[in-house]
Amino acid sequence: MTEIQDLVVIGGGSGGFAAAMRAAQLGGRVTLVESDLYGGNCMNRACIPTTFLMTAARLMQSVRKAALFGVRAGEPAVDVQALHERKDLLIEGLRLGTEQLLAEYGVTLLRGRGRLVARDAVGVDGQRIPARNIVIATGSVAAQLPIEGADLPGVMGTEEAVALREIPARLAVIGSQPWDLELAQYFHGMGSQVTIIEPGPQLLPEADREISQRLSKHLYDSGIALRRGVAVEAIRQREDSILAVLLANGQEVIADRVLAARRLPNSAGLGLREQGVRTEGGAIVVNDRMETTIPHLYAVGDVVVGPMWSHKANAEGIVAAENAMGRASRMDYTALPRCIYTWPEVAWVGLTEEEALARGLEVTVGRFPVAINPYGMILEETAGMVKVVAGRYGKILGVHIMAPGAADLINTAAMAMMAEATVGELIRLIPAHPSIGEALVDAAMDVEKRSLHLPKWE
Repeated sequence: MTEIQDLVVIGGGSGGFAAAMRAAQLGGRVTLVESDLYGGNCMNRACIPTTFLMTAARLMQSVRKAALFGVRAGEPAVDVQALHERKDLLIEGLRLGTEQLLAEYGVTLLRGRGRLVARDAVGVDGQRIPARNIVIATGSVAAQLPIEGADLPGVMGTEEAVALREIPARLAVIGSQPWDLELAQYFHGMGSQVTIIEPGPQLLPEADREISQRLSKHLYDSGIALRRGVAVEAIRQREDSILAVLLANGQEVIADRVLAARRLPNSAGLGLREQGVRTEGGAIVVNDRMETTIPHLYAVGDVVVGPMWSHKANAEGIVAAENAMGRASRMDYTALPRCIYTWPEVAWVGLTEEEALARGLEVTVGRFPVAINPYGMILEETAGMVKVVAGRYGKILGVHIMAPGAADLINTAAMAMMAEATVGELIRLIPAHPSIGEALVDAAMDVEKRSLHLPKWE
């Protein structure tokens, strides 16, 4: 291919797909280079398969609770083979749809490992593609935790976990990132005895402390063992393929499988150093235009500095493409939602209470427990809460939700923050009844100590 391209995108995951599609919409001549599977890690090996498996485990839990609703059902059983066949069919359909959309928009799809051979050219298996603009969207790669024994058979990452077609009797999970908690709850729901080992003081370290505490209690009450504030020293092989996770306090956790997962930016072999692209810890440094230190060279998604979320990559891809095509677009992370598909779901947007206080901001907090929300009571899902963190003049600094449907409800909070709505304006929202959305309004009302459904303040 010798014809110069308006945009060449390296990587066909969430960020690369968004960049290629948006540039094509704006009339650009676009080539997308992908070495593995279109849709990237999220679609093929992470978000989509994990959420699918979590849905199956949640259905199992619903069947177990059916008697509470007068429905007679025995102990549910799962056909793991059928479960994974359905999961794989779903992913294949999404992947084929992705390829078809790209083709319909006139994006040239090229198989191979792309790399920078110049500041205005991408090399793919010996072929040189000249480009006016380039977007690097190579995502992240699985990496072993720096623990002795992390390479033993039976120690797995998330990719192996979502493909595992057997339910281990005992599972140890090292860490409490979103994928750790989701998979821990999935395997527990399917019958595994699960222990979560978190070296820090709280599960899900980036979440609000109160939400983390509620989630921890809920997981513990459901039968998942928690070991917090203790580091893992090593993983050792015992007889009959049994693994022992050795803790710094001298204790050990016996398991048949160990989930020890982390991800690193997939930046090796891209020719970044040769072209003078600045990186930090393997991640590419970009500005709010998603532009690297080299003009007309952009980077998005897991390969850049910052948290790794698929929807973040998607938004960054659009910003990069619009700038590449001559528009002025900037990335704003203020209202970036985060979500975890545990049950109940956990989601948040903006600052935690701890972050707001650390910045020296004036902070007022409103809370509302799902335990007294009518819809939460109907669903028999009452462990969570909604929390609104407000600043001066009622500015919404953050919203934190642990409740059924939190991943959808947080979008309402994010929209409110994008519109610079105040707590007073959120209070005027008329939520449907019964719904979890009522708890969001009640939490906003509690900021001003005027909730109609909480005990009277003296």
